[in-house]
Amino acid sequence: GLVPVARAAGWNPVLSAAQVRFRRELRLFQKFRLETRILYWEDTAFVMEHRILVDLDGRRDVVATRALMRGGLYDRAARAFVPVAELFRRMRVEAISPPATDEVRAFLAAEDALRRAA
Repeated sequence: GLVPVARAAGWNPVLSAAQVRFRRELRLFQKFRLETRILYWEDTAFVMEHRILVDLDGRRDVVATRALMRGGLYDRAARAFVPVAELFRRMRVEAISPPATDEVRAFLAAEDALRRAA
C-alpha cells in the first residue's frame, strides 16, 4: 500500500487543499467506517476522496461525511514532491489516472483560484 512505501522512503504526506461536506451527525464514540480512494492524479499531486460511513435507522453505510483532498508526498532529502509515477513504481502498480470528473475539475479550479488570490 501507499503508506508503507512512503514511510520506507522517508516521504511525508502534504495536504494542499480540502473540501469537506458534513451530511449527517457523528456522535461521540459512534462506530463508523472510513473509505479512501484516489480519484485522479497528475505529476506530483493526487486528489483523494474520504467518506465516513455510518449505520443509521437500519440502513448500512450511510454517508455522514465526504471530503475531497489534494495532496502529495514530499521528499525532504530531495526537497521536492515525489512524482506519482515514482510512488506507483515502488508500489509495483501500473495505472493511468482516470479522467478528472466535473466535480474534481471544479474542486481543483476553486483551489487554484484561492491560491492565486492569496
